[in-house]
Amino acid sequence: MPNCGCENYEQLTRRRFLGAAGAFGAGTFLGLWDPRTLLAKPQAGAPAKSVILLWMGGGQSHLDTWDPKPEHANGGSFQAIQTAAKGIRVCEHLPRLANEFSDISIVRSLTNKEGNHDRATYQLHTGRTPMASFQHSTYGSVAARELAGDSPELPPYVTINGRRWAAGHVGSAHAAFHIGSATEPAQNLSFHESVNSNRIKSRLNLLNELDKSFRKKHEREEVINAYAEHYRAAYRLMTSPASRAFDLSEEPAANRDWYGMTQFGQGCLLARRLVQEGVRFIEVNFGGWDTHQENFETVAAKCLILDQAFSSLVIDLRARNLLDQTLIVLCSEFGRTPIINKNSGRDHWPRVFSAVLAGGGIIGGRTIGASSRDGGEVRDRPVQVDELHTTICHQLGINSRKKIEAADSRPIRIVERRDAEPIKELLP
Repeated sequence: MPNCGCENYEQLTRRRFLGAAGAFGAGTFLGLWDPRTLLAKPQAGAPAKSVILLWMGGGQSHLDTWDPKPEHANGGSFQAIQTAAKGIRVCEHLPRLANEFSDISIVRSLTNKEGNHDRATYQLHTGRTPMASFQHSTYGSVAARELAGDSPELPPYVTINGRRWAAGHVGSAHAAFHIGSATEPAQNLSFHESVNSNRIKSRLNLLNELDKSFRKKHEREEVINAYAEHYRAAYRLMTSPASRAFDLSEEPAANRDWYGMTQFGQGCLLARRLVQEGVRFIEVNFGGWDTHQENFETVAAKCLILDQAFSSLVIDLRARNLLDQTLIVLCSEFGRTPIINKNSGRDHWPRVFSAVLAGGGIIGGRTIGASSRDGGEVRDRPVQVDELHTTICHQLGINSRKKIEAADSRPIRIVERRDAEPIKELLP
């Protein structure tokens, strides 16, 4: 079997980490931002103000979730259930979500060529294939650059659980603020009990003096300035009332239970809190979908968590009048094979897979495209990855054809394929 990337999936080596960080300055390390650079405003009339990306890391089986084939020999043991949208069926292990399909649509004909975890994950996040000498930006960093958040103290781009993404070619000021644990998101947002305000000020003054001497010896002032501003941004966040958005203890216990006391469930709840505060792009990671073995046991258990958290997020946003302005996108790096292997698992399959969208001005209750009878090929209306990306940009009011100049003066178009169009079937 060719190298599929499973053995080193989501492992970031020291060399790769330092290389990515060194390319674009200190912000890649710290995951902070420079509020002075966030001058752009959301485009007037854009349907969505924020995006919540629910990332199903590992390659979610489309056949056992969003595109069930119980009538086929390789469809597996799961049954399909009717959703609130006539004619749309999903896996029996997603009953709560099935009730919300008046606001949810499925793309069942997403297609790609990348079957390696790292390469496909990179492509789905950046719209590009990896290059050894260049780090592209994720669409979260692009959104952070193009759209200002509502609060100058809060980062416009937040990732929860999972991988820490480098800022890439848009620059370190637009790196993600990364939260490693959704159940303890505020653990680094308060000062240690042994450090009072006077000691903090003293340390910052010392840091400033060290920076002054460092500047005299080194010429890369933009990197030094980036370090200094990141520390100032961290201090502003730690001393701002806005940091309470990260504190899940402020939520009623019943609400936390409703989302599910899991990393993903609490991540979805945190995403809702951040959307309320005007954060533009939040990614919530839910890994473990790499089901080469025991596919059905694993998918059933993970669907239980997904169904509870995702449905609660949709209902909660709707009740707060936030769903129409919040685009939820659920996707994975690829799907799984229609053939069930000897270990009762499914292997990597980029030829056809599914994405799910809700809110943010898109039309719910629709399926776009179709897979073949066995779920192995696109039967109708192939949708390319860059069409999904263009749809996200369109709903946010971002010009997908715009070029951003990288640090080496290279112009990088936001969506690589110039003629890529939004998925028109999702638009009013």
